[in-house]
Amino acid sequence: MEKRSMVREYDSQPSFDNIKQESPGSRTDNNEAKTSQNQNGQPLKSLDVSDLESKFIQKARKKIRLFDPEGIYQFKGSAIPYYQSFLHLISLLVSLYLIAYYFAVIIFSELEHLDGVGNTSYLTTIDKLFMVTLAALTVFKLKKLISVKITHYDVRYKLALAANGFNRIVINLVKFSIYFLALALFIIGLDHPNETILGAFDRLGNGVIADSLTFFSWIVTTLIFVKAFKHFGKE
Repeated sequence: MEKRSMVREYDSQPSFDNIKQESPGSRTDNNEAKTSQNQNGQPLKSLDVSDLESKFIQKARKKIRLFDPEGIYQFKGSAIPYYQSFLHLISLLVSLYLIAYYFAVIIFSELEHLDGVGNTSYLTTIDKLFMVTLAALTVFKLKKLISVKITHYDVRYKLALAANGFNRIVINLVKFSIYFLALALFIIGLDHPNETILGAFDRLGNGVIADSLTFFSWIVTTLIFVKAFKHFGKE
């Protein structure tokens, strides 16, 4: 009986010595831990980065980018040194000049002076349509880039992204011009195996093949502009 009474007394008077008391600080930590979950309800996990990986990331942040608009966008949170901004400005001006010269050559190469008539353009409706589309796309993307605020060093970031975008357009246009010329000469060579190189160049400006190749070149040129302006105006 004494043992039963002792058990009853023990059960009826539980001890609170082993219960851990929560301090206000620990409650705050718990609340912060609960809020550090993503929208799917899964807790966020810390990413373990080795020393080599950390050095690689630091090196990538400090890399000078002149033809990589995607890289500029990915590291938009990193400060851009002023000397890099100077390089971006110079390269941007050069690229704008080259792009303007590229389209000026296309326009003026199709002009012909006729006595009593004046200058006559042989640009087709498709040529004019694509040129207007590219001009409108460029203005639209530049407006989006200017209007959106990204970082506290906003001007340097936008200058870097604009420079890399237009520089990329120049590089891709040069590459495409080489590939396009090789492809055009190859196609003409298949249809006219005995044609000379000068004759093949003459055929590039006339005939059904020339019209098809011109339309194809405008499609690729438009894709080059769209890809280069992909990150313009993105937050």
